[in-house]
Amino acid sequence: MHLFLVIFWLVLLLPGAANVVVAKHHNLNLKVLETQEIRAGETIFVKLPGNPAIGYKYKLNRNLSSGLHLVNVHLLGWLMTSKSQTIFFRRRDVLNVAIQAKSPGQVDLAFDYYRRIGGRTRKSTSMVRVIIKPHKNSL
Repeated sequence: MHLFLVIFWLVLLLPGAANVVVAKHHNLNLKVLETQEIRAGETIFVKLPGNPAIGYKYKLNRNLSSGLHLVNVHLLGWLMTSKSQTIFFRRRDVLNVAIQAKSPGQVDLAFDYYRRIGGRTRKSTSMVRVIIKPHKNSL
């Protein structure tokens, strides 16, 4: 009976561990859109390009991100660009994201860019890397 419980526990535990390994490995393959260096206690603003007018959205992918305990992330909303556009230049809006650093370390934030088309979700994922240095007072 004891062996059965150990095997049952391993069967439940291993898929979760495998997902963490896959997520960490997947982070290495994601395109890093931007890298920022800040100090603990500071806040930076990142602009993610997109087109919300035709239904695109961003969402923080917590499974593919790492170091989330080091920051607070707030999606502030879209900043609309001017309506003047030509056939050669598309309108690009930006989503403003506030990232507040709490502790030193490296943070990789994965943002899914997606929209629903015909009941299916299409997306791409971009990475924002934040390198947090110690607070100025702690030097």
